[in-house]
Amino acid sequence: MNVKKWAALVCTAVFAMSLLAGCGNSVSTKTQSVTKSNHPVALTLDANITALHMTNIVPKLSGKLVSTPLTVGQEVKAGQAVVQVDSTPYQQSVSDAEAQLVAASSAAAAAPAYTAPASSGGGDSAQRAKLDVWYNMGAISKVEYNQMMARTAAPAAPAQAAAPAVDTEKIAQLQQAVQTAREMLSNATIYSPIDGRVTAVADNPSVAVAGNVLATIQQMTPLVATFAVPEDYIEALKSSKNSGTIKVSIIAPSGESEAGELTYLADVKDPATNSYMAKITFNNDKNLFMPGEFYHVRLSTPQEVSQITVPKTAIRTKDSGDFVYIVNDQGLADARSVLTGDEEAGQVVILNGLNEGDKVVVDPPDSLEIGMKVNS
Repeated sequence: MNVKKWAALVCTAVFAMSLLAGCGNSVSTKTQSVTKSNHPVALTLDANITALHMTNIVPKLSGKLVSTPLTVGQEVKAGQAVVQVDSTPYQQSVSDAEAQLVAASSAAAAAPAYTAPASSGGGDSAQRAKLDVWYNMGAISKVEYNQMMARTAAPAAPAQAAAPAVDTEKIAQLQQAVQTAREMLSNATIYSPIDGRVTAVADNPSVAVAGNVLATIQQMTPLVATFAVPEDYIEALKSSKNSGTIKVSIIAPSGESEAGELTYLADVKDPATNSYMAKITFNNDKNLFMPGEFYHVRLSTPQEVSQITVPKTAIRTKDSGDFVYIVNDQGLADARSVLTGDEEAGQVVILNGLNEGDKVVVDPPDSLEIGMKVNS
């Protein structure tokens, strides 16, 4: 008898648990079918800020820096010397090349000149013409030229053997070597081509490596904000841009903002996101914004667009962003990620993620989970 009672109690408990489990798989809550209505365009979107102009400091020489290394956040001016590589070895190269050129030029100038017999005539003229050639090609200095020209005016000496021909090719090579060495020396100093701020430096900013980026300088104003515009708003923005009725601003975390200009609106849609790339150019006069960071941009125009709105209570937020609960064709709860826009009178504009006719849970209870049966 006791066994039968115990069995009956077990059966009752199992039945009660099954009822409770059944209740846990369904929930009663209010739902609403999504519709569209016309509203003026007012978009607040995330944008990536970049510099309109930037430059990489790339040394052409390798060596230790004798100047103070650049640091992130440092402000620089256009024309400012920002890098100075140790020029000692390059100065020595210039000195060596110049010495070789002087030696070769002096040897050519010291070669004995051929003096023709007095009866032949024209010897002085020929020698002067040769000196003109040497001087014009840079083989002799002005002082040497004047001295040698003066000697041609002296009484003719007894005839001598003809001097060896001047090696003009060698002298030309030495002149090129001097020029190359001087250019290398000039590369030891690097000047900033723009006003801006240092935003990145090499792991070892005290050493220059030829061909490697030593630092990056970005102009702090003007800046460019790049963002994506949902497909439903593209025509309205194009029209208002052409008519001059669009207002644009970039918002800092402090709440301060800078007015900007919509300077680019793509004609081709990104099929992965159903959105169009857009760019705003603006002045960073108050130094509120930093290239490489994300900020909000605000675009508004009185032109109306048919938009989806849902009650604010329907919006839930998780790490990956905003979402709403919807009820699918089987009457089961599911989650849908949404891109939200502005809020007005308790209604939030849905920029992306919902379609007209979707059934949204208006105020989802905490117990609601994906896959539950929704009774409305």
